[in-house]
Amino acid sequence: MKVLISLPWKRDDILRLDEFTKKLEAAGCRVTVSPGTARMTEEELIRAAQGCCAHICGGDAWTSKAMDALPEIRIISRIGVGHETVDIEAARNRGIAVTVTPGAGAQYVAEYAFTALLALSRRLYQNDTQMREGNWSPVIGRSVSGKTLGVVGFGLIGRQLARWAQGFGMKITAYDPKEDPDYARSNQITYLPLEELLRTSDYISLHLPLLPSTRNLIGEKELAMMKKTAVLINTARGGIVDEDALFRALQKKQIEGAALDVFCNEPLREKSRFAALDNILLTPHIAGGTYEGLTSIVEMAVDNVLKIINGETPPGQITPLRRNKE
Repeated sequence: MKVLISLPWKRDDILRLDEFTKKLEAAGCRVTVSPGTARMTEEELIRAAQGCCAHICGGDAWTSKAMDALPEIRIISRIGVGHETVDIEAARNRGIAVTVTPGAGAQYVAEYAFTALLALSRRLYQNDTQMREGNWSPVIGRSVSGKTLGVVGFGLIGRQLARWAQGFGMKITAYDPKEDPDYARSNQITYLPLEELLRTSDYISLHLPLLPSTRNLIGEKELAMMKKTAVLINTARGGIVDEDALFRALQKKQIEGAALDVFCNEPLREKSRFAALDNILLTPHIAGGTYEGLTSIVEMAVDNVLKIINGETPPGQITPLRRNKE
């Protein structure tokens, strides 16, 4: 069984990659590792995955055409929780197992979101820029203690973020289509309708999957509801925020600031209009990208493949393997 591991990071970024490849080899797999591989297009994927039965990958374009061109593929093990670059119905119809890695990177994404919240609140970027330009001219920020953090999407990442924010004395409100009243009561969380959360929060952090129902969830209307001092943080998916509307809101200082780790089109083009703004923090889809975080999600992606080989159902399975394909 041939397995391709294509990673968007350098090999040394994954602390125990050799250990993971040995686990696959012990299960009878022939493993090819392709580090530093950006998101492969349909054509690039068809060339790279010839003869592969399993692919451990990032946001590569697993279209129905790619699946037809690679008839031996049986497992697509996505690194991370998103699977919008995989044609799920095409995989289901072909009996191809698709898995993701829920929970493996949750604490690292939450850590980034809270770091961004603090950096924007205390104006670290602006103060650093002033110092580098030789100006001793402090830019005053805000304290987070006593402020309200609105978490949109209250799953594993959102809950971890809430715990850390509460440690800094913040109040937590949450919006999620599937509320957990017992958890909310025992953890001092207040569920609110989305519009009320947007109107009342000082900081808003997005932790939702990109679905037809969440595309452009935050647009011109929603941005207009926010406080003038509000800060928006998106570590989920770029399509959840209408980037045109956000750019206008930031340009007009309609809200105080934003942090974007994800974008509608990645990688972000070199001359992005956002780069000209002084009230936004831009990072290259790195929220889960610590050495520990990357290692954790790659390990789970490898384990998902091994579980399917062994006839088990991994926790992040989206579509099952049709066993009569063996």
